[in-house]
Amino acid sequence: MRKRLVGKRLVAVAGLLLVLAVVIAGCTDDTPAPRGIVIGSSEQPAMRVMAEVYAGALRNSGTLVFADQLRGDDAELLDEMDRAALDLFPAFTGDLLSLLAPSSTAVTATDVYHDLNRSLPQGVSVGDETPVSAAPQIFVATSLAGSVDATDLEDCSRLPAGLPVVAVDTPAESTLRAFAAAGCAFGPVETVASTEDVLRRASGGAAVGLLTPLDLAGEDAEGASSEVQALRNSAGGGASADNPPTGAPATEAVRPADRSGPRAEVLVPVFRSAAFGREQVKTMNKVAGEITTADLATMASRVEAGADPRDVALKWLGEHGL
Repeated sequence: MRKRLVGKRLVAVAGLLLVLAVVIAGCTDDTPAPRGIVIGSSEQPAMRVMAEVYAGALRNSGTLVFADQLRGDDAELLDEMDRAALDLFPAFTGDLLSLLAPSSTAVTATDVYHDLNRSLPQGVSVGDETPVSAAPQIFVATSLAGSVDATDLEDCSRLPAGLPVVAVDTPAESTLRAFAAAGCAFGPVETVASTEDVLRRASGGAAVGLLTPLDLAGEDAEGASSEVQALRNSAGGGASADNPPTGAPATEAVRPADRSGPRAEVLVPVFRSAAFGREQVKTMNKVAGEITTADLATMASRVEAGADPRDVALKWLGEHGL
């Protein structure tokens, strides 16, 4: 009788221990929580606000996105992506291609995008191209261009030799070499304080201006001089300063003979393939269908003036239903 009672107690204790083990296991379940998306960018105002645009669009579609962002240049951000510490950052195709495949001779937007896709590290992808362009262009006085019949970059050799190049920032040596290869015989580079100063100097005919569509677009372009025009090149169209080619398709067809000058610089999202599903990629591509060079230039100017990039991005997202 005593042995039977002890046996029943042992069974009861064993059952209790089993229940406790199950409860404890449930309390210590180490199943990871859903991982949030980490977004980064360079320190440039345009890239910071563009990162917030992608972050806001993804959040609004139901994706968990961390508030803190990483900062660095393209090489540093790709290194973070290789360590799976970063999932997305905005970049320009030409800059990325120069970093990943320095020997590439691609110039047009289509060729640059194609070569870039072949050069990306394993597990890294780029989304749809946006219409946003930052390819350098030469601006000359319309009177000077008319006097020598110069409309395209291929006509650059008709301009007087030694004209100084006026720019807001010192251009890369590769940019100057590309213009020289197209036949331009420019003089020294001079930097000025603003886009308006560049256009003013170029309109006099004694200098040429070096600007990108992103420099020229947005609110600051409203006072741009109609006495200045861009020389068309392979990276994008040409236009007067009053009508920059901000709406032109990034993949505009270019004749083989016209493939000269600096390579195309088209804004794209760079992302870690394993971190995104099909719907999230669609969300990023919706941004590409809405953003324009003028939009980004306007937002960047507000950030540069002190506005919070997230607030600026959220306002734009609301206006575009994203």
